[in-house]
Amino acid sequence: MAFRRRSYEETRDSILSQITKGVVNERHVYDAFQTRFRLENTPVREIVKVDGVVGGETTTFSEGEDYQLAGEMLEWLPDGTKPDDRTVFFVNYAIGESQSVTDVNPGSVVRTIVEAVSREMDFLYAQLNYVYEAGFIDTATGSSLDLVASILGVERKSAEPANGLVTFGRNTDPGDIGVEQEAHLQDGRNSYSLKNTPVKQIVKIEGNLEETAHEFEQGTDYNFVGNSVEWLAEGKRPDTDSTFYVDYITYELITIPVGTSVSTYARRTEDAKVFETTDEMVLKRTPQGRWEAIVPVKAMEPGKAGNVFAGSIVVMPQPLVGVEYVINRGDILTGVDAESDNELRERAKHALEVAGKATFSSLESAVKGVEGVTSVLIEDMPDGVLGVVKIIVQGGSPEDIHRVIDETRAAGIRVEFARPGIVNIDIDLTVNLVKGAVPSRVEREVESKIRSYLSALDIGDDVVYNRIVNSTFSVEGVYDVSELTISAYREDVEEAVQSTRENIEIRADEMALVREVSVLVRPFERRGA
Repeated sequence: MAFRRRSYEETRDSILSQITKGVVNERHVYDAFQTRFRLENTPVREIVKVDGVVGGETTTFSEGEDYQLAGEMLEWLPDGTKPDDRTVFFVNYAIGESQSVTDVNPGSVVRTIVEAVSREMDFLYAQLNYVYEAGFIDTATGSSLDLVASILGVERKSAEPANGLVTFGRNTDPGDIGVEQEAHLQDGRNSYSLKNTPVKQIVKIEGNLEETAHEFEQGTDYNFVGNSVEWLAEGKRPDTDSTFYVDYITYELITIPVGTSVSTYARRTEDAKVFETTDEMVLKRTPQGRWEAIVPVKAMEPGKAGNVFAGSIVVMPQPLVGVEYVINRGDILTGVDAESDNELRERAKHALEVAGKATFSSLESAVKGVEGVTSVLIEDMPDGVLGVVKIIVQGGSPEDIHRVIDETRAAGIRVEFARPGIVNIDIDLTVNLVKGAVPSRVEREVESKIRSYLSALDIGDDVVYNRIVNSTFSVEGVYDVSELTISAYREDVEEAVQSTRENIEIRADEMALVREVSVLVRPFERRGA
C-alpha cells in the first residue's frame, strides 16, 4: 500500500473528531448506481467531513451541496459532485450524544493543545514522506538519489576542475653564471654538449695539441652551436683520448615549480579564480627573444566556476624570482559542474539501455556517463552511408570516449567521434532600472542569469533572443531592456554574426559557448519630470 502524507489539517480534524466522540476515515467504495451508503456506527449525530477522488484528484465534498445525512446513511445529492466510480471515499462523523468536551473552536484550550500535537505529528509525517520518496528514482534527491542510482550501477559524476595552459615569461635575459674548467674527453666526436644550459657564450677552450698546452680559437677551430661545441673539419682539435677544458657563461636557470599559484585579477581576494601548476617547467628563449615556459595548470575550484577566458590569468600571488609576467593565451573552459539530480535521474533511467548495446540510446547513455561529458549528439548516416554513425561530444577525455564507444557500438558499425564547432557568444545589453533598484546588484544578477541560460545550451541549440530578454526580466529591479546585441564568433570565420532582434542559429555540429556578457545599467528616469 502506498504511503500518503496526511496534512496538518487532516491530523487536527481527526483528533478533534475522536475527542468529541466521532468516527474518523470510515471507508466506503462509491458505486455510480447507489446514492445512499449506510454508516457503520449509530446513532449518527452529524457528518463532519467526506473525502474522495474526483477526476483523479483528492477532493473534500461539501455538506448540503454534494451530500446530506439521511437517518443513519450518507446520501449523495443528484446535482452535487460525486466521487469517481469504484473509488474509495472516507467519512468522518459524530455519533451518540454530545460529549462534555464541546468547545473545539479556535482559541479554546482543547483546540490549542490539539493543534500543538498536530504540528508535531505533521513534522513526523514530513519526515516519513521524505523517507518514502527517497526510495524512488522520480522523487529521491541528493544523497538518496545517489543510493537509488547505485542499484543500477550508476554513479553521480563529480565536478571537474578546469585544466589549461598558462605562459610564464620575462622580456629580458636572465642573469649570467660563469662555468670554469668543464672537462670533456676528446674521443673523436665532432660535437660535445655542455652540461649547464642554456649557454650564453663560450669564453675559451684549452687542451693538449700534439702533447702541448694550447688554447683553441672560436671560428677557426670550433663553433658554438646551440648548447654544444662543434669542432671544425679544417681547424685544430685536442689530441685523441686527451681532456680539454671549457670556460663558458650560462644563463641563470628559472624554474616554474609544481604547485605555483596564479590567479585572475579581482578587487576582492575571494573573487579571484586561483589555479596551480601541475608540471615543473623551465623558461626557454623564444624566437621573438623572450624567455617563456608554457605550463599546464588546474583550477583550485572544481566546476564551471573555475572557467576563464583568454587573458584572464595575470596575477602571481607569490611572484617567482626571475619571472616578469604570466598570462593564459587561450580560453580555459573545461571545468564541469557536478551532475545535477535531474541529469543523474535521467541517466539512471536509461542505465539498462547500456546493457542492451547496439542502439543509439545505449550509445548516448554510455558516452554521457564519461566524466566531464556535458553534451552529446548522435547523427545516423551523416553522409548518407549505411553503417556509419557520427557522435559529437562536448567535454570528457577522448581516450575514455573512444573506449566507451568501442565497448557499446554494434559489430560492423563505424562510429565517428568528433568535437562540436565552438561558437563564442558575446552579449552587449543595456538595462533600464526601476526606481530604487541597486545598479551593482542588478548588473551582477543579470549577467549571472544570462550566463546560466547560455551555459545550459546543448550541441545544436540556437541562441534565442527572447530567452535572453526573459532571463533579464526575471531579475528584480529591471524595468526595461533598451538595447541587446548578440555577437557570434566562429573559429573558421573572421567576421562576427550580430543580431539585435533575431536568434543566432547554431548548426547541428556546433555548440554555443558564452564568452563576454557586458551589462550597462541606467537609473530610473521619469519622462516629463
